[in-house]
Amino acid sequence: MSNKVVYYHGCFANYYNPDSGKALVSILKRNDIEIIVPEQKCCGMPMMANGNPAGAKKNFDFNARMLAEAAAPGYDIITSCPSCNMMLKREGLPFFDSKDARFISERIYDASEYIYKLYLEGKLNTNFGEIPLKVFYHNPCHLRVQNITDVPVALLRLIPGLEVVKVNTNCCGMGGSYGMKKINHERSVEIAQKLWNEIKAANVDAAVTECGGCGLQMAAGTGIRVIHPLVLLNDAYVKGDARKAA
Repeated sequence: MSNKVVYYHGCFANYYNPDSGKALVSILKRNDIEIIVPEQKCCGMPMMANGNPAGAKKNFDFNARMLAEAAAPGYDIITSCPSCNMMLKREGLPFFDSKDARFISERIYDASEYIYKLYLEGKLNTNFGEIPLKVFYHNPCHLRVQNITDVPVALLRLIPGLEVVKVNTNCCGMGGSYGMKKINHERSVEIAQKLWNEIKAANVDAAVTECGGCGLQMAAGTGIRVIHPLVLLNDAYVKGDARKAA
């Protein structure tokens, strides 16, 4: 595990929730991790899901080349989006195999996975301030199929004052862009109902998930505020700074 990382931000952090990307950069800097951000395109998964394999291959090959070149001097690769991580780590390989694709597959981490490894190795700055918040954590399907289920919760539980009241691993029904299509709306809502009911019953202050699509679905069905875990972790550092300065 390196103390130098290449960050693949993907579309979600770049266009829809830049706070999650900014939070990750802040967290890494607080832990003296060197970061570089190479030129990159959409990971290609939405194209694969919508019948455009040629477009997906073009993007995937571009990303594989750029990430492999950037990481070659000994950098790990880190993502903050579960779907991008899954595409780059395993889903793209059977379709777009190459030397670069195999290289990045062996060196890529989900952000929570990387940060928690720092903690296990005694290298994580844990100067966290208190965040008195009760949260519901939803584990996205694209993390669950990579067996990344316990680590995000363990990371959240490092934050003083934060209580993870309920953990859910059911599909939210969004399925990337599946739930955004009119023809799939009724089925998407039917799938989401269990998750929505659990959130409402948990009586929490906020919901937490890494996946932008899951977050949209959770907010739409319950009205709850949804937060990326990296934003919470960075907020805990800011609270820690305030405590030291007081």
